Amino acid sequence: MRSAVMLVQIKDFVDVAARARKLGCRVPVSIALLPGNFSTAARADEFCFHVATPHVRSAWRSVGLEDEGPTEPDSVGGAGPGAPDARTPLSVFFGSRLLGGPAWCPTVALGMVSWELASRPGCADPREIRFDVVVGRRSGGYACLEYRGDAFELVALAREVRGIWAGSGSKPISSESELHAPARP
Repeated sequence: MRSAVMLVQIKDFVDVAARARKLGCRVPVSIALLPGNFSTAARADEFCFHVATPHVRSAWRSVGLEDEGPTEPDSVGGAGPGAPDARTPLSVFFGSRLLGGPAWCPTVALGMVSWELASRPGCADPREIRFDVVVGRRSGGYACLEYRGDAFELVALAREVRGIWAGSGSKPISSESELHAPARP
C-alpha cells in the first residue's frame, strides 16, 4: 500500500487575542473558526471565510462544540471580497483553554472539518485542500500548522496540536515536514 504525504509547515502566528480586540470581534479562548485572512485583514468587514464555515459550525454544535470565532458578515453568499470561497483556507483555532477540557475535542473537531471539506459540494478537490490550524501555546504565543493535502487525513493533525500544547513541536520550522499516513483506497 502506498503512503499519502501530508505537507505541514509550522509557523508562528499573530497574537489571536490582541488581533481580535483590534478588529473589534470576539476573542476566542477554546475553539473557533477563523477567517482565512484573520492575520492580514485591515478591518473585520474584510474577513474572508471558507464556503464550508457555516456547515462546520453546525456540525460542531451538534456535538456540543461552540465556535467562539468571528462570524461571517450578513452578506454571506453574495459577491464581493467577503463572500465565502472554497479557495480561502479554512482556519481552526484551538486555544490553550482546551487543555482542561475533554481530550476528544481536537480529534472530533478535526474529524468534522474533514467530513465537511470532503463531502460538501462547492469545496475544492478533497485530495488537495488548504487548511490552517492555529494553536494557542501553553507558554504563550500561537503556532499555525499550514496543511496541504487530503481532507481525509486531517484527523492526524490532532497529534500535532497536542504536541504544541505539550511543548514539543512548538518551534516553527522553515521548511515543510512530511507526515506519512496510509493512503485512502
